[in-house]
Amino acid sequence: MKKLVRYSFVIILGAVLSTATAFAQQQQMPPQPEPLSPEEVTDEQLEMVVNVSEAVQGLQKEADMQMREVIAEEEMEYSRFQQIMMAQQNPQMAGQVNVTEDEKQTLQKVQPKLQEITMKVQQGYMTAIQDEGLSPQKFQQIAQAIQAHPEVAKRFEEIKSESAQESGSDG
Repeated sequence: MKKLVRYSFVIILGAVLSTATAFAQQQQMPPQPEPLSPEEVTDEQLEMVVNVSEAVQGLQKEADMQMREVIAEEEMEYSRFQQIMMAQQNPQMAGQVNVTEDEKQTLQKVQPKLQEITMKVQQGYMTAIQDEGLSPQKFQQIAQAIQAHPEVAKRFEEIKSESAQESGSDG
């Protein structure tokens, strides 16, 4: 369970970056950079990624709350919204999820609000990434390396644990 929580920010970042572009309907999507090899990822870079994740935790929670409120205002269950969005992004699921006309209208109605929330989160991520001295591409490469290479993920987890212990003893 702890492992899932620790990697969740990397997954969230990917979701934020891809959601923003999905809502923008794939306009001007830059090519995905290749993940770095384990040897190319330094502990200093992993520390930077940890710092970014800590900096945006509150932002992400706030955005999630806002998105849930927007969906709830339109009287749609959030779990149903997620199911429809996953079906739209996964062609294999698309035929399995029947979307009613009302749901289609609701999605069209909430889309601008959700896009605005997503853009704010994305801007917050970009600011945090740049504050650490990383480019968005470099950050994405490191995040992908964490997901792709178990040894990098282990180092990331250790650095994140150390950081959590340090911040816990500072306060």
